[in-house]
Amino acid sequence: MNKYEKVYHDIKEQIKNGTLKPGDFLKKEDDLAMDYNFSKLTVRKALSMLEAEGYIQKVKGKRSVVLEKKDLENISLTSIQTVQEINKIQNINLKTDLISLYIVQGVKKLMEEFQVSENADFYKVVRTTSLDGEVLDYSTSYFDRRIVPFLNEKIAKKSIYEYLENELKLKIAYSRRDINFRKITPEEQKYLKLKDINMVVVIETHAYLSNGTLFQYETIIHHPEKFTFTAIAKR
Repeated sequence: MNKYEKVYHDIKEQIKNGTLKPGDFLKKEDDLAMDYNFSKLTVRKALSMLEAEGYIQKVKGKRSVVLEKKDLENISLTSIQTVQEINKIQNINLKTDLISLYIVQGVKKLMEEFQVSENADFYKVVRTTSLDGEVLDYSTSYFDRRIVPFLNEKIAKKSIYEYLENELKLKIAYSRRDINFRKITPEEQKYLKLKDINMVVVIETHAYLSNGTLFQYETIIHHPEKFTFTAIAKR
């Protein structure tokens, strides 16, 4: 374990066990560096990880403050996290179920998003995420087969990003997310079972490699009673 990871895990554990409570301020970076006997740069990196995951907010010129964080609340919109990573971070057991996996071609929406001709084809992956048997989200992902030439059920049921990074050696760099509202479809309703709710929030994601190439387009519907999201804006 790297030095910054030790600081990160120690402070996170203090937050999770209640030693550090929401609204509490951490010590200054200089003081934390002295406490851990590590460099200030090491402490700063650990704090950046905690901030990215929604545990703290770093305030310029002041000490970092502990944020209120529940299991499925304050999921960051400013970082890319897989279900497996959220399980590890939150210490919960989210389950991914594969609904369908097949190849599509000639879809006008995809041709526009990826800026390709009608000859290009894509993997379409439809999955749900559940906790204790209750479906929390419904996602539809499209992967450009020029970049992701192979997917199967085993990969789709586990972690596609893990496969892309470890097996295909792709460097996933960043994503752009847009939020909009629309009516829920019968297929989504079948899994989310929202009863009287017919409008949902849709998070539309475009994911890019380090060279700026778009490789994934995804829409995901979250259960409105199970998630809140946090995006921290700095000045």
